[in-house]
Amino acid sequence: MADQPQPVRSSYGLRGEIGVEDQLWHFVRVGGVPLPHPPLINLILGAGLQRKERLRLSFLHEFGHMQTFPFAFLHAAWLIFFCRMRGPQSGTFLKQIGLGIIAHQALWELSSESYVLAKAGSKYREIYRNHPNPLAQSVFWRGMTSLATLSNLWLLRSGN
Repeated sequence: MADQPQPVRSSYGLRGEIGVEDQLWHFVRVGGVPLPHPPLINLILGAGLQRKERLRLSFLHEFGHMQTFPFAFLHAAWLIFFCRMRGPQSGTFLKQIGLGIIAHQALWELSSESYVLAKAGSKYREIYRNHPNPLAQSVFWRGMTSLATLSNLWLLRSGN
């Protein structure tokens, strides 16, 4: 995968550009809005992979964010609506915001990497079988699942 941004189009028509640089920085532009960011999740998942495989999976992960954006948007809207309908909770407003961000981001990271798994199919499993890093895989899948589950549950239960 080239380091230069590549034009992409989601299945629902959203256009953008994605550029993944080895382990330094990712560049994503969606609807003309630049979204440069460090590749934190890709560093965890790509540890030990060959450069070409790491860049390809990183590119798919970033594209997975675009593909799953409608789902992420609905989740964020649901979190905002739910917390707003419940009203302010004494002493927990900042905690609600923090956990809402964690819940949203963890679920979106899981969605994006699930897209990579579905898109790459057996190649995904083959890459990680040829370059095993069970700690990185476990940290990502178990960690993100736990963060998403626990933070969403806390938000649902707080105030009851």
